[in-house]
Amino acid sequence: MIAFLIARILFPRRRQKKGEQGDTPSQQAVYPYALAVFLFLGFQGILATGGSLHLVFPDLPTPITFASGRAMHLNLSILWPLLGTLGSVYYFLVELTGRELYSPPLARWGFWYLLGVALVILGYLASGRTDGREYLEAPLMLKIALLTGLLLFAFNLLATAIKTRALWRPEVVIILSGAFLSPLLYLPTIFFIANPTIDDVFRFLVVHLWEEGSLELMATTIGAALLASLGVVSRSRARSLAFWEAGLVLLSGLFATGHHYYWIGTPPFWQLFGAMASGVQVIPVILLAKTAWQSISSRGSPAPTGSSHRRPGYSTRRQPGKEVNPALYFFYASVFWNVAGAGILGFLLALPPLNPYAHGTYLTSAHAHMALFGFFGFLVLASSYYILTRRVELQSTHIRRVKLCLILLNAGLAVMAGALFGAGLFQSYLWRGLGRDFTVVHLQLTPYLLARSAGGVLFASGAVLLAWEMVSLVYSPWLALLQPAEGD
Repeated sequence: MIAFLIARILFPRRRQKKGEQGDTPSQQAVYPYALAVFLFLGFQGILATGGSLHLVFPDLPTPITFASGRAMHLNLSILWPLLGTLGSVYYFLVELTGRELYSPPLARWGFWYLLGVALVILGYLASGRTDGREYLEAPLMLKIALLTGLLLFAFNLLATAIKTRALWRPEVVIILSGAFLSPLLYLPTIFFIANPTIDDVFRFLVVHLWEEGSLELMATTIGAALLASLGVVSRSRARSLAFWEAGLVLLSGLFATGHHYYWIGTPPFWQLFGAMASGVQVIPVILLAKTAWQSISSRGSPAPTGSSHRRPGYSTRRQPGKEVNPALYFFYASVFWNVAGAGILGFLLALPPLNPYAHGTYLTSAHAHMALFGFFGFLVLASSYYILTRRVELQSTHIRRVKLCLILLNAGLAVMAGALFGAGLFQSYLWRGLGRDFTVVHLQLTPYLLARSAGGVLFASGAVLLAWEMVSLVYSPWLALLQPAEGD
């Protein structure tokens, strides 16, 4: 009896019924990846808001130091999007090929392995053991462990592509390119180089290219497959979009890393290459925005169904009168913040005449929040939400609550980004322009930092509510266990 109650608490029944046609075992193995995305998002919202308040009020009692909290925040901003990306790639690869993964158990146990590595990394950082290398603070053995998980993921994808004879399909080529570039570009984190210039060159390969190269290659295919599955574009259109955008992302991202190399002791030609490539980086953003706008314009009618190799019974057409899956709204938010943060602001900050005043200020922080979470985070949320709700008959109350969470997330991000942008302009003028003392300038930014914290509260509220909503969707409420059974 006790074992039964424990099983009911840990593995309760689903509250909402799945549709008649369920996901395959390979796709079901992805559910933990998707759910972990929302749980980590809620935790990060609370952690980041506490850190922003600690920056303004350094005497506040906190369980961890500001340096540890910042390191955890930076690593979380990569770890949970990484989990969501890997899970989404698995899910949509099955969709694209119409076949099972080479090893569903490897996908299933790979999640628990990577989750354990991520939690140990966060625990290590919480103890205060950081070395100051942003995003690369984990100890050597944990970096090797994460690298091993990425290699196993890439192996499972390659074996699946060979097994299904889909190795040369454009979407699969893009996915495999991103999957194998991911461990390759993470490899420089293993080494610590004494020369600060050379160390920074390799560090920015990870900070910039690991996310904007390998993960964004996979995210490009995820976004295109998501739009096709939601029925807003045809399969052929999604395939073409993924192909062209992936090529532009890879080529522009490779050279755009140069805008990190302006002032660290590298040759001056990086200023020219970095500025030009950063301008080219706007093109994929424009293509994505154009596709999103076309999907908004055509929402009234089903998208044409292109040729695909999906399993029988799968359809990309929406049923007339059926409400759009909220995953589409997450995607629209991703496009907006990508244009505003990565496209416009990122391009301006990369211009050599402006960069000496802007880099290392809160302008960079505003860009990072809008580009990293605004684009990549919302895109991962879109795919993860779709994975968890695709076969679920969603209730209207659930959809309304998710829309409320979206409003809170976007409003909070807008307030945070606006406050950081204002603080960055003021900081650049006083510190870099007039040469005033950094500490004096920082104290004058207190109103902006308080506004940033207020935005953080809004954001954290949306993140926690969304995490709770998704847990409630997947699992029965705990209080239901206390209710007497029918007939008692």
